[in-house]
Amino acid sequence: MYHEGARYRVNKVNLAFDENTQELTEYSLKLCSSCGYGHMISSGPGPDTCGSCGTAIRPVDEIRSMVRLQNVTVKRADQITSDEEERQRVGYEIQTTYRFSEIAGSIDVRKAEVTLDDNLLATLRYGDAAQIWRINLGWRRRSNPHDHGFHLDVERGYWATNKEADDNDREDPQSKLVRKVVPYVEDHRNVMTVKFAEQHDVNVMASVQSALKQAIQQEYQLEPGELAAEPLPSKDDRQLLFFYESAEGGAGVLRQLVEDPSAMARVARAALAICHLDPETGEDRAAEEHIQCEAACYDCLLEYGNQPDHNFIDRSLIRQLLISLSQSRTVASSSGISRVDQLDEMMRLCDSGLERKWLQLVHDTHRAIPTHAQYLIASCNTRPDFFYHDKRTAIYIDGPVHDQDETAADDGLIESRLMAAGIMFIRFRHDEDWEAKLKEYPDIFGTGG
Repeated sequence: MYHEGARYRVNKVNLAFDENTQELTEYSLKLCSSCGYGHMISSGPGPDTCGSCGTAIRPVDEIRSMVRLQNVTVKRADQITSDEEERQRVGYEIQTTYRFSEIAGSIDVRKAEVTLDDNLLATLRYGDAAQIWRINLGWRRRSNPHDHGFHLDVERGYWATNKEADDNDREDPQSKLVRKVVPYVEDHRNVMTVKFAEQHDVNVMASVQSALKQAIQQEYQLEPGELAAEPLPSKDDRQLLFFYESAEGGAGVLRQLVEDPSAMARVARAALAICHLDPETGEDRAAEEHIQCEAACYDCLLEYGNQPDHNFIDRSLIRQLLISLSQSRTVASSSGISRVDQLDEMMRLCDSGLERKWLQLVHDTHRAIPTHAQYLIASCNTRPDFFYHDKRTAIYIDGPVHDQDETAADDGLIESRLMAAGIMFIRFRHDEDWEAKLKEYPDIFGTGG
């Protein structure tokens, strides 16, 4: 750590103990080997399947004896020690995992599909203020990859060095104060995952991760420290890309990538230009730009932050993928399920052909599908045909019966109760131009296209 021109080294952990048992507070975490989703456990066995993708969680995927680092003590260090040199040379294995926020027991996530000519290219999932855990599993070169953690003096809070841990006599009475724990830190950030429809190898995933990260920064004028990107579930098994807004408070750009139909296409075009490729044709323009770049260079995809991936990154490998993304369209879903599944569910709940016709129009014009159908608003004594929960908007599809005076009077009473409750309502009559009316409310239905 650096402060006011001086250099400090963390040398002690301020530990948290249980008030009742006076034992060190420890946790376990089950990590999904398919999508990298985390399941923190304070007691009990925890889930057997992933709460995000449904994959079975294996015993080997559980990380035990985890200790959260919240406060540490630092000591001024004027010179680097041999122990610090060893840490920098060997390095740590850092595991990142996350968990979306939950509302009323359901995951709070927005899902979008990136498509080209009705072919799925990628699926995006976004969550506000998701939990992120950064876990230090141990030395990268340890002999047993499943042996996690470091030795810690749990009475004084000092870490044992490698030599001290190896030489420690386990029969010594004072060694009971030394425990092997897995340190981690926790934060809340806006996150987005990118899962490509086609599985790519490590070279392509490393290359497209760097290209998209730099393109997002350029498109939304972010500083490099405001956005972070990592592969999940691990660097060796890159199933998806994980982006999070690392700046305090977040810049709000990841949400735009999910909600704006053309955002990913713009980012992909910017990525092509960053890769010295023509955004329209994909032709190599490195020679025209007087740049010597075979696979990658510091003028395109290489940077200090992705040094461990430099041997994998090759701009030529992602040319076609970026071209496809540059011509794509992003269609957001109002819930965590896919847009097609959401449409099917809404269709099953429709009470009339008129409702199904309206819903099909919303889908075909690439607008937001309602979150609920036949939703009961008990306080207003009404059940609208559709409801947008995040917009607090009730939708009524009115057939000819609503032209009758008695029914119209009842509708007026319902509207009064909705207004008193602060709920917006929109009526679509059977004989009016529905598409024109949809265009009047872009904040509710989206701009379409």
